[in-house]
Amino acid sequence: MGIWPVAFSLMATCLSSVAVLGVPAETYLYGTQILMSMVGIPIGGFIAVYGFLPVFYDMKVSTAYEYLEKRFGKTTRTVAAVLFTLQMVLYMGVVLYAPSLALNAVTGLSTWASILSIAAVCIFYSSQGGLKAILWTTVFQALLMYTAMIAVIVKISMMKGFNETFNISKRGGRLIFFDLTGDLTKRYTFWNAVANGIIFYLCTFGTNQTQIQRFLSVGNLQKAQMALFVSIPLIVLFCIFTTWDGLAVFALFQDCDPMKDESVKLGSADQILPFAILKMFGNIPGLTGLCIAGVFSASLGTLSSAVNSLAGVTVQDFIKPYCSCKISDIWMTFVAKLLAAGYIGLTLLVTLIVSNFRGVIEAANVIIGMVGGPILGVYSLGMFSTTANEPGTLFGLLTGFVVYLWMGFGSYVTKAKVPTLVRSISGCPRNYSMEYFKANVLLTTADNITQILPDTAEEKYIFPVYKWSYMWLTFFATIIVLIVGYIASYILSCWIDVPDVKPENVSPFFRRIYFKTSSNTERAKIASGEVELNEKAGNINPSYVVTDDT
Repeated sequence: MGIWPVAFSLMATCLSSVAVLGVPAETYLYGTQILMSMVGIPIGGFIAVYGFLPVFYDMKVSTAYEYLEKRFGKTTRTVAAVLFTLQMVLYMGVVLYAPSLALNAVTGLSTWASILSIAAVCIFYSSQGGLKAILWTTVFQALLMYTAMIAVIVKISMMKGFNETFNISKRGGRLIFFDLTGDLTKRYTFWNAVANGIIFYLCTFGTNQTQIQRFLSVGNLQKAQMALFVSIPLIVLFCIFTTWDGLAVFALFQDCDPMKDESVKLGSADQILPFAILKMFGNIPGLTGLCIAGVFSASLGTLSSAVNSLAGVTVQDFIKPYCSCKISDIWMTFVAKLLAAGYIGLTLLVTLIVSNFRGVIEAANVIIGMVGGPILGVYSLGMFSTTANEPGTLFGLLTGFVVYLWMGFGSYVTKAKVPTLVRSISGCPRNYSMEYFKANVLLTTADNITQILPDTAEEKYIFPVYKWSYMWLTFFATIIVLIVGYIASYILSCWIDVPDVKPENVSPFFRRIYFKTSSNTERAKIASGEVELNEKAGNINPSYVVTDDT
């Protein structure tokens, strides 16, 4: 595949309908601090493109998890592949659920009718066309995503004025970029936004099979690195547009919040953008449908990519390593198509869980981080250390995964209150009862703003960790796996024999730290077995001799 379709696919795969709907909703409720996660995108991308990708190409693997077998063992590969499958099935549930909110807000179509229609379309073209069909359709879908976001920005700027949109957002307290507080319970700060951006995109580009599959499809390392460099500006621009949409929608509904307006009463903040699209473009034939198609395109792009990668992982990491019978390529392709359809069917069951989260962004991050953080810790141990061994790494993975489940599930069950920024209903039609006003609002004369009263009821006790922002969970899970896995490996290495680590198993960042070059061909060949004589050129390739890990 070429660089450009892969770059667009990288962008569209990691930024689905979850971002198209969720980021404007989060900006509307909590401000623009979430945008600072884009600071972490190039950092995570740089580490992935120079620290992780070269290892996959050096070892000529078919899936990201094949590396784990060569570095640690078959058990680690299988466990990681199982966790990836669990992660993607859960994440696809979020991706399927998000556009159903859009259709419900605009057309009143039921959630399940929307979910089933997307699933049917995705099953058809992802199973019949394979990776090439998915990459090219993703390019078209990405263009529709940008069209939808830009249309909202342009229309509201024409209605309110370009500068006035930002002035309204500033007066409403939405323009927040450098909240440097260290409060772990605050939903968005500069620190958790940047940390989450680095970890999320390092997980995505460095370990996730959905993206590794695309990197390997271009043919060589240089083209794969270029594809990632091209995709990063596209992702950053996407983040800016979705955040800008949130500010524009806040300017549109500055004096009448649709979530509090009794004549509208949206069920979720994730429906605000579709409702704004209907309100602005409802009288223009076709434009509402075009914008909603952008939301659906975002969902299809991610869903089809996930299905394709899941089918590939099942074939390469489960069937081939454990099936003793010989299966032809034709039959294996047929099996992969059946798997693609089966995984979408399994995903339909997950949508029942997703609706209980506070927003699709939180649901997506919690689900991705549940596996992404611990798995990133495993790859980091393998690529950045020669001390890590399979038993110690698996113990670290189990510890990080269990701790994450405890923190994430506790937060999900307790549902600690997260205060939002002030929203107004002063401009809504005054057809409410006096009881409604007494219960929900406090009329003030300053700037004619009607503020939502805080809940004065005494909040039940919640364990402090359950109040932490979801933005920290993946970061802490990764750190736990690194620390526990390294210490456990070091201790266990005193009692068990572990295989030697080869230079190509280690990231280029650390190869020259753990392995020193040798100019003596024979000595290096005996020491590491990695030197090859280039007969045509008469030169000796760089070789490495293992040194102490410390």
